[in-house]
Amino acid sequence: MLRVLLWKLGIEWAHLLRALSPQSGNKVFYFAFGANLSPDVLAQRRIKVFDVFDYQLENAALRFSQPGFYRNHGYASPDPIDGEIVYGRIYQILARDAVRMDYFEGVPYFRAHDKIFEQTEQFEFFFYRATRVIAGLKPTREYLDYILDAYRQMPGIPEKYIAVLAKTEVLEDMLPLDETGIFVRDISRWPGWLRPLLVGYERWCMRLVEYIWHRSLLQRLIKT
Repeated sequence: MLRVLLWKLGIEWAHLLRALSPQSGNKVFYFAFGANLSPDVLAQRRIKVFDVFDYQLENAALRFSQPGFYRNHGYASPDPIDGEIVYGRIYQILARDAVRMDYFEGVPYFRAHDKIFEQTEQFEFFFYRATRVIAGLKPTREYLDYILDAYRQMPGIPEKYIAVLAKTEVLEDMLPLDETGIFVRDISRWPGWLRPLLVGYERWCMRLVEYIWHRSLLQRLIKT
């Protein structure tokens, strides 16, 4: 619970700094491959994009292996696999917005993602990769459509690749979590009689985070 409070205070502070002192000359490059491919999601988060171009992340594969808010719920992650490619877009954004993106992606306090930096001949960029990879998870219909809609507008992606992705099984039932992972990292350390309570605690914390994820008093101050 303390981590939820610290995370919320941190993201509100980041919103305030972005609103009052955007530091417009300090920009970075960010590689997006999931819901952030959608302009609607970026607009909701008030992320200002100065430049955008398609990009292929090598030696990684798009997998829905990042555990989400529900049972068997998954978000996309570029899991490291030699010879594979993840299609996405590079955005040039403010460094202040990159800090805010860290919070949206659960890097501070939750450690849901690792923030990874890569260097090309022309620029350095960062992206997020799941810290806890679980096979067999399913995206929601809305989340998968964010990716498919973007891919269908990107000329460099093979139609066969998009067709295979479109057949991904989606999450139909939003069932409560039945295991821990973010707030209780190693449940095996605890006595057996206590574990159901810890699962309930994890479930409650995750529902709280989901509820406040895009609710903010200070984000509305940001002008894009």
